[in-house]
This record gives sequence, C-alpha cells and structure tokens, in this order.
Amino acid sequence: MERELEQGDLGNVRLEPLEPAQHETYCKTGEQAYRDHYLHLWPEQDPAPYIRTSFTNECIARESREENTLHFMVCRGEKYIGIVKLVKFQQIRDLPQSAPMFLEKIYLLKRYTGKGYGQEILAQIESISIREGMKTLWLATMKKGFPLRFYQNHGFKIVGEQLLPFQESIPQERGMYILSKSLAKEH
Repeated sequence: MERELEQGDLGNVRLEPLEPAQHETYCKTGEQAYRDHYLHLWPEQDPAPYIRTSFTNECIARESREENTLHFMVCRGEKYIGIVKLVKFQQIRDLPQSAPMFLEKIYLLKRYTGKGYGQEILAQIESISIREGMKTLWLATMKKGFPLRFYQNHGFKIVGEQLLPFQESIPQERGMYILSKSLAKEH
C-alpha cells in the first residue's frame, strides 16, 4: 500500500531553496544520500575526502554566499528526501555552451529512488534553469550505473569524459561522462 501511495504522489515532490537554518539538514541528507549510492567508489567504503569538500556546514555556508550557486532541499510532503546543487554560468571545460547551468549534485536517499521522483525533480531543475535564463543544462555522471541511462532517457547527450577528481577514489571506478541538454524550446 505504501508503494502505491508513493507512486501516485509524485506531484508532492518539490525543490525548496535552502535556508541558512537548514544547512545542517542539507549536509546530513546529502551525506546520507551519497553514502547510500557511492561507497563503491572509495577504498574501504570511506568517502571522507568527498564529504569534507561537499557536506560540511562551513562548505555550504561558503557556497551559499556565491551568487551563482543554488542549493535546494528535495521534499516529499514534510520529509527531506534529497538535495540538489546548481551552478549558473559554469562552463563545461573547453566545450562552449550558451548560458550553461551545471547540475553539480542531485542525491536522493536510497529508499526514495526508483519511484519516479527523479523525473519530477529533473523537470523542476529544468524549469528553474529556464527561469534563471540558462540555455543549457549539464552534469557529470559515473560511467557505470543507472544514472547514465536515466539522463540519456531524458534527453541528455554525452559530450565528453572526465575522471572523478579525487585521487583517493578507486582508480577503476573514476570514469565519468559529461552530459548536456539544450533547454531551448522545440518548435
């Protein structure tokens, strides 16, 4: 019964702009969602190098002062189920993009994955990006795993490759694809 309710309740998933009082919640939710999905990238399943650069109160406070950085809590009803981080005008290395929005982080707690929420969240990210005047949405995702197919099924194209930028990670797990999607309206 719970699964049926969740499946039929997609309109209840929303992105809420991060407030300073939520920094700790953002960090805890983001860290847990990351641990739920990405421990295999790290020796002894210890993602401490990534956590230190992504999910500390100091890090989020600093990023929140950056004009082009947007943080969101992913909410379902009254529950926080994930986090999103966007960066306006962040270019893809040497690939020229018109008004690019970088989807740097989209992490959902494991118990909320596979229920259709990702599609709704991605649609909201695209709407926010368009509202902010962005013309391209891009991200980097691991070469292995479900997220690559998910993004390709939602119109993203592979435009490059890179490595996870943490030397401490497991070398054979570091491969990533860079994906991009035009936000221009199709006529």
